[in-house]
Amino acid sequence: MATRPDSVAEPPAAPLPGPLTEAYGQRWRRLVDRWAERPGTVLATLGPPGTSSHLAATFLAGRHGLRIELSDTFDAVLAALVERRVDQALVPSAYQGLTRFHWHRDLRLEAYFAQATPEYGIAARADREPSGPVGEVTVAALWEVRRIFADLAPAPLADRPVRWVDADSTQHAAEILAAGGADLAVTNAPGVRRHALRWVASRPGAEIVWTLFGHR
Repeated sequence: MATRPDSVAEPPAAPLPGPLTEAYGQRWRRLVDRWAERPGTVLATLGPPGTSSHLAATFLAGRHGLRIELSDTFDAVLAALVERRVDQALVPSAYQGLTRFHWHRDLRLEAYFAQATPEYGIAARADREPSGPVGEVTVAALWEVRRIFADLAPAPLADRPVRWVDADSTQHAAEILAAGGADLAVTNAPGVRRHALRWVASRPGAEIVWTLFGHR
């Protein structure tokens, strides 16, 4: 059948260059083989339970018989790996300190994969509105996800000055909000559920690259 003149054929998806595809596959085969040989390999990542990192680690652990160790910060994850208290570390590419893992002389990047995070957004306590209709609003958030607030804030909040309350994880941000330490939090769906919060605005999760580091 002839193609209509006004139609535009979609170009075929370009495959990864052969060397990249092979290198990616080899990394995963080596890693999966090692996990099979060493049941109970300890994988460290950011906690507490419900962080996007914990959910990604759980995805791997359920399929490959890994044990998960959660730390309060990625500094603690790095220390545990360098001191060989754990076998590997799972770190999202969005983490601002990722270069410390890449450039550490005793570590190596073993594999990487893409997976979506849960729903993210701006949360408030279920029992009250953010303090007052005007003036400064305090927002608990990880540095890496502050941008979500600017992207999602509805009109009544968008023009208000923000004072940031630093959090170590999405769950920590939700905990700060629930305890009254902030008016709002940038967190994920598990954080909202765990602390009985409500969404002010939310967005679907983002697909990001997760990196797996081990010992050189």
